[in-house]
Amino acid sequence: MTTFPGFTLPTLPPVELSRWLLEVFQTRVQIHYKAPLPAHEGCLLVVSNHRSFLDAPALIWALHRPVHLVCHHYLAQVPGINELVRQLGGFHLGPGGQGWSRLFAEASCYLQSGSHVAIFPEGAQLITRESYPNQGAPFRRGFAHLALRSGIADLAVVPVAVVSRREASGPLVPLWFLSLFDNREPTFKRPGWHPYVLYEQVEIVVGRARRLTDSEVYRYRHGEAARVTTSLAEEMQKAARQLTLDSQGSW
Repeated sequence: MTTFPGFTLPTLPPVELSRWLLEVFQTRVQIHYKAPLPAHEGCLLVVSNHRSFLDAPALIWALHRPVHLVCHHYLAQVPGINELVRQLGGFHLGPGGQGWSRLFAEASCYLQSGSHVAIFPEGAQLITRESYPNQGAPFRRGFAHLALRSGIADLAVVPVAVVSRREASGPLVPLWFLSLFDNREPTFKRPGWHPYVLYEQVEIVVGRARRLTDSEVYRYRHGEAARVTTSLAEEMQKAARQLTLDSQGSW
């Protein structure tokens, strides 16, 4: 067990640990699937919006299966938090966002072994600054490169929307403090505070899986990487936004 101020982190499988975290923070979760996930699918690449550290356990609980999550480097450097990230199945970029090649290789290994991988393409754009419920940010293209380099034929990419229905938020720590754990991250050189967002009621809307095509993989490998990844990032961003707009919101 790992001890945090106020509570002790139990040693549990990722799905059960996610449920425990949601109970600790008294987060009520509703889950809606727009379509069944591919039956007997060996692996999925899940992409989701991101405003709260509770996005990770809420996503794992919604999918109800272990998922390897791409995390920010500094999370693996903070004592206690690093153990939480490890138990939830997280793996991370290098300091300052370096090390994409290594991360692509690690993610590909997970996918090829039949494990699911999840990534938050908005990165730290919203989680490190004050934002309002269901605010979106542009999806960065890293996940698209990951998908197209995975070597998985017809890889299923699944958009997910985390829809906040009620939350508490406020300042948590000065951004400069986080530079103690990752001094290459430009975000941590800004003035201001890293906020916290605690969902009280949240809806997880899982969209329809979208498969990569042979044409996309071919074009990616033959001089059109920027165009293909930009198109896929924009498509998944629009899908996640539409899921947010279509959410049921009934409790």
